[in-house]
Amino acid sequence: MRHNWVCIFIISHFFFFMGVSMAEIPSGFLSLNDICPSMKFQMNYATEDNFTGSVVDGYRAKKAYLASAPAKALCLVQEEALKKGLTLKIFDSYRPVKAVAFFQAWAKLPETNPEIKKLYYPGYTRLELFEQGYIAKQSTHSRGSAVDLTLADMDSGKSLDMGTAFDFFNDLSHTDSPKVTEEQKKNRMLLKELMESKGFKNFSQEWWHFSFKPEPYPNQYFDFDVE
Repeated sequence: MRHNWVCIFIISHFFFFMGVSMAEIPSGFLSLNDICPSMKFQMNYATEDNFTGSVVDGYRAKKAYLASAPAKALCLVQEEALKKGLTLKIFDSYRPVKAVAFFQAWAKLPETNPEIKKLYYPGYTRLELFEQGYIAKQSTHSRGSAVDLTLADMDSGKSLDMGTAFDFFNDLSHTDSPKVTEEQKKNRMLLKELMESKGFKNFSQEWWHFSFKPEPYPNQYFDFDVE
């Protein structure tokens, strides 16, 4: 028995020093990749293709997690989308607390990439993104009940034209913006209708952001890695 405990100690410390997370996914969460694999998983924060220009802390893979109830509800949305020849494309879902802290630390750094600023937040400083409500200091994503997504053609994978890219922090991204074309508005309303029919509520400043109601964990924030 003592030998077994020594082995466990050595293995756990090996993983610690190698920087490998041994954290398990909480029992109340599900992997969308596993339960609804027909979705497209873009998962921008696991890549450098996001407003920070870096892989975000806590994102080790293009995996998407949600608490059980919203995960199952989102699979129902996917079923409805498939009937229309469409699929959900996931930008972000569960977000570790460490990722939110990463965003806050990033906001305090001097501006270094004008091209990224132009792509994502041309009208604001980094800190103003928090002041304007585009980035939260405590996120529903970290409670496992929020998802950022769009609709795409099932065969080609090409996203429908929503008028802006994901995480374009500007009033043009407001769901009911009068500045978008009729086709773009129609696509936004289709996404909104599909999501709301299964219990999700849209955040009016971001056409891509939806939260499931009622939240399974309204007062609890999680910090396991996405891997």
